[in-house]
Amino acid sequence: MARNKTIMWKGKEKMKIAVVFDQMIFGGIERVGISHIKLLKDLGHEVDAYVLSKYTEPIIDELKELCSVKIVPFSRMSCSGTYWNATRRFKGGVFMLPILLIIVGIYRNFQKIWKKQIKKYDVAIAFSGHFNDLSFVSENFIKSKKKIAWLHGALYQYIITSQGFEYYYKKIKNLVTLVDDAQEEVFAYHMKNKFNFNIKKIYNPIQVDAQAIDSNKVTKLREEYGEYLVMVSRMLYPHKDHYTVIEAIKILLEKYGINKKVLFVGDGPEREKIERFTADNGMQDNVVFIGSQKDVGNYYAGAFALVHASVAGEGLPTVILEGMSYNIPVISTDSKVGPREILGDNEFGLLSKVKSPEDMALKIYNIVSNPKLYEKLVKNGKKRLECFSSEIIKTQVKMFLEELE
Repeated sequence: MARNKTIMWKGKEKMKIAVVFDQMIFGGIERVGISHIKLLKDLGHEVDAYVLSKYTEPIIDELKELCSVKIVPFSRMSCSGTYWNATRRFKGGVFMLPILLIIVGIYRNFQKIWKKQIKKYDVAIAFSGHFNDLSFVSENFIKSKKKIAWLHGALYQYIITSQGFEYYYKKIKNLVTLVDDAQEEVFAYHMKNKFNFNIKKIYNPIQVDAQAIDSNKVTKLREEYGEYLVMVSRMLYPHKDHYTVIEAIKILLEKYGINKKVLFVGDGPEREKIERFTADNGMQDNVVFIGSQKDVGNYYAGAFALVHASVAGEGLPTVILEGMSYNIPVISTDSKVGPREILGDNEFGLLSKVKSPEDMALKIYNIVSNPKLYEKLVKNGKKRLECFSSEIIKTQVKMFLEELE
């Protein structure tokens, strides 16, 4: 991390902090956000949460137990960043962009009057890292002395997606990343002004044994499904790849003679399509759709192993860390960039090739047929979790808040 300033802002012992979310549903970002709000509260700060679009009542209720929650509808269509991609996706977009930005800018000014915020904060955090919470924070829809953009992955993953992210990052200056892979290349060949940013890599905190386990339910799960595999994720391809897992389970049965069930915990817009794919492959007896569950810990605790698959790339998949915290080994596709950041080179879990059910089936077979490998991965996983402990992350967050530009 480098800066061109010798005097840095020193945060107060107790700050007023606004944590802004794009949405509040049963997703990884939202769960991580709740964990970080707990850390901020533990550090003695006063925290308010802002939710800008869709939400589900159960998770909002959980959030309200921690802090004040403000629902402020704020569409991505009113964000400048939304229109930067016009230069790439549409013919003549490069000429349309300036006009669109002027129109959006005028509309934003009216919004600021309409959505005028009275309360002022020491720090505002665009936690989801999407265009509307980045715009809400960077365009001063919420008044704050300092600002943070929270990236759920590596910097390059956002920069190659849209120039709009760079636009917001330049306004906010303080960035948190989960992975620093290719960060130097981003500044060397794209963003250039490295010294104008204050960047810190901070992992997601994992509270081991945070969720009480119902031993009776765990026993029933094992009785009903045997030594099952579990995948916990939203059903949305290509961000999550249930199809590869289904095919891997089929190969495991037909090639290796190992009959395992996989439980899909989660829901999403792709569910019906995934169910049809399961039926088309004749895997209804091996693939179980559980839906969204609040007691996910019971499903981890009862599982033989966690499987995780993605095509489009990952930030730092919290479910991998959660699985490891329940003493089960992890098999994950080697999608950019998070799984390898956590699992290393097959040291703390097994990585399989992206969109390769054959390789995933082989990796599952390896842990089924080799008890020593199974125990090694469980042991190494527990060791790896130490880097993600709440106390370590809390110290890093505290230091970063004191060093904001």
